[in-house]
Amino acid sequence: MGVVEIPRDAEAADTQRGVVHLVVAAILFSGLSVLAKLVGARVPLPEVILVRSLVTVAFALGTLARGDIPVWGKRRTMLGLRGLFGFIALACYFYALMHLPIADAIVIHYIHPVFTLLLATVVLGEALDGRETVFIVGCFVGVVLVTQPQALFGAEATSADPFALTVAVLGALVSAGVYVLIRELRATEHPARVVFYNALVASILSAPWAATTWVAPEPREWTILLAIGGCTFLHQQSMTYGLHLVRAGRATALGYVQVLLAMLAGIWLFGEEVDRVAWIGAVILAVSAAWLATDRKPIPPRA
Repeated sequence: MGVVEIPRDAEAADTQRGVVHLVVAAILFSGLSVLAKLVGARVPLPEVILVRSLVTVAFALGTLARGDIPVWGKRRTMLGLRGLFGFIALACYFYALMHLPIADAIVIHYIHPVFTLLLATVVLGEALDGRETVFIVGCFVGVVLVTQPQALFGAEATSADPFALTVAVLGALVSAGVYVLIRELRATEHPARVVFYNALVASILSAPWAATTWVAPEPREWTILLAIGGCTFLHQQSMTYGLHLVRAGRATALGYVQVLLAMLAGIWLFGEEVDRVAWIGAVILAVSAAWLATDRKPIPPRA
């Protein structure tokens, strides 16, 4: 029997749906950042991770039950690795945020689309064309100009903690592994199951950590924590659906939209000031991300 080919128009439509999911995921992640900033003034980070993971587990189980979808899946080792990699990437990112200037940590973290592109090319055979590569580079340049890390814009670059820098780069590399794993799992595993494993592993690993620093949340803080859990589930679900439909390298580049949204949130909600260089970076970032989001070229067949 011959291979049934999907019409290119259908592939392009799937790509556009995937882009919508990824942009929604970026918006949700920006909302998560705002909520975490609000609750993080008193509630320790491991506690935030634990509560959001437990809430996500509950939502994912509910989704699987409604669809009568088996919980544990076929490729359990890879699903577990996706959860482990996700937890390591998150821990590395937050460690970098605590020990490096915020802008430096963000810029290093957003090297991960480059790592993702390299891994996806080798593991999945998903090479990008020249135009996509140019606009991914444009996104990264925009992030650098928006965040203006001290390593490039300040005089204190030599004071950066070498271990924290190493952890930040490790987090970016592991993040790339997360995206490639999600793409690899798309053929056999339902997105809600992938989200479930990620949250379950994070719950197990963060529980002992949270127990050592536990602070009883106030009613308002419980509301925010539960909202973080709900947003986390929706973010993970949207990101996973998007990665089922969009090449890994391009999909991770669309995550750069989060930086732009975080900048706007900082202006509107926290009264942060933005200089001319940052606005130039925001324009470059917006244009590059918009091109990646609107290009209708479908995913090429896997070799």
